[in-house]
Amino acid sequence: MSILARLRHPVRLLVSGGWPLVVRALGWVIALSVLVWLLVDQIELVGNFRVDDAYISYSFAKNLGSGHGLVFSHGLRVEGYSNFLWVVLVGLGYAVHSMADPYVWARILTFAFLAAAALFTYLQARRFASPWASLLAVGLLLGGTDAVTAALSGLETVPYMAAVCFGWWVYLSEDPRARRWSLWAFLPAALMRIDGFLWLLVVGGFEVASSVVGRRFSMRRLLRWAVAPILVWVAYFCWRYWYYGLLLPSTYYAKTLVNLGDPDRSYRQIWDFLREYGALGLLPLMTVPLLRGPRRDALALWLAVLAQLSYVAMVGGDWMPFNRFFLPIVPLAFILSAWGVQQVWREAGHWPPELRYLLRIAALAAVGFAGLNENARSIDTPPEASKRGTAEQVKEHTLDNLLDSKDLMAQVIRHPGDKLVTDYAGVFGVFTDAEVIDQWGLCNADIALHGGTRGINPIYGKECASCYARIQPDYFHVTIPLVRSLRAFGSKAQVLNAVFQGPAIDRVIDIRHNFVVGRVVDEARSRALWFLERRRPGESFEIRRPEPGIRIDYPFLTR
Repeated sequence: MSILARLRHPVRLLVSGGWPLVVRALGWVIALSVLVWLLVDQIELVGNFRVDDAYISYSFAKNLGSGHGLVFSHGLRVEGYSNFLWVVLVGLGYAVHSMADPYVWARILTFAFLAAAALFTYLQARRFASPWASLLAVGLLLGGTDAVTAALSGLETVPYMAAVCFGWWVYLSEDPRARRWSLWAFLPAALMRIDGFLWLLVVGGFEVASSVVGRRFSMRRLLRWAVAPILVWVAYFCWRYWYYGLLLPSTYYAKTLVNLGDPDRSYRQIWDFLREYGALGLLPLMTVPLLRGPRRDALALWLAVLAQLSYVAMVGGDWMPFNRFFLPIVPLAFILSAWGVQQVWREAGHWPPELRYLLRIAALAAVGFAGLNENARSIDTPPEASKRGTAEQVKEHTLDNLLDSKDLMAQVIRHPGDKLVTDYAGVFGVFTDAEVIDQWGLCNADIALHGGTRGINPIYGKECASCYARIQPDYFHVTIPLVRSLRAFGSKAQVLNAVFQGPAIDRVIDIRHNFVVGRVVDEARSRALWFLERRRPGESFEIRRPEPGIRIDYPFLTR
């Protein structure tokens, strides 16, 4: 073949072996460099994104790694997490070495799982697409702002996404006539999140239906394939019910009223998600494999996508600013798109030149359109702009309010196990010795089971002013900014009004008479963290100096 002929089809020759080995190696270096650049660009765009909710999991992980069991804050036995396997993985880091900042270890894990998700996306796409089409799917994944934000968040979202990708890769790669390990492959996803068992149902239902249609159904083979991994999951479920006493985590009960007053919220989330990802451009490509092959595999991935969308519609979605409930199916959609691009590319070869180039350009344009839409450097919808704004606010709030005040908050607690009431249970659950009372009910079964939604947004959880008669708290802190000037308040009433749900709780436990106002003063920076402390027999409210430069005083005690 002449050099001129090679130049006519450079991409095809590069991936098919027509070019010399050194040129193909250079092509792979360039392709991988582009993928790394996409990832690094998104990391720089998102920045040091953190969220308080991730620290809830870290609190359980810290206790687990320290040998205290899967309990919250200072020994509170409540299932305030919904990501068992993720808590265990982070807990391994604590078991090996006491971590001052669990985010370092968590991010090492999340980006390792993001790399795994990219690998399984490529391997799955390669089953029916060429390397270049498969790399397009990986590029869409790594160039997406949501995936990188989720990885930086330190939550289980990306590990869960990788586990789902792994499960489908094993299942679709396994010989349908000799199923053995593929349901085991979904077990990590089932243990990564409490709702991950849905994937066992989805793949199990698909296997039964496809085996019946393919006239290969055998109850014996089905049981041999399914019983053992399901028994492992059932054993896990029975253990957590025995250990915590509830069928589901308290996080579930705290969110049962999420759709109250706004039943269409989840459907708007689905629509916004489709728009943000340019899915209307990808849908034709995703549909092509159903029409021109690989039909069975494409049908399985389509079922997975639709099952997750249906689940989101049922539970009401999530407030996290990175499409947390949709990300597990994003790689599956990109795999279908890669198969569609490959099929269009092949089929177009049988058309006249004008139509051939038109079809191929249209297929690549659809991929490019999706890539631009999912990347926040080209915000194209008002919901996406709002989501990115929320992500920036969450990041700044976690860094500048919560983490900046954690050392001062630790000084508030007189005795390990004292009860600190807070609407930021994560950071203070990790960095104080208090028994943290989560005001949203995520880590408090009493509030989760008996609370309501008066005066709050139910997307975050529940409230229960009446519960505090049973809780008997020791401390409250003011709302953000947690750290204020030394003269930020002039009376106890002002402090009480600055406490989240303070006036409502006051009517139950009489905070005005049973608590005193205190402040932890950072003398070097002339600032203070204001709080309310319960009057207890034998406790003195004299000025204390727990360490150099820190003073704890009670400014309104004599008024």
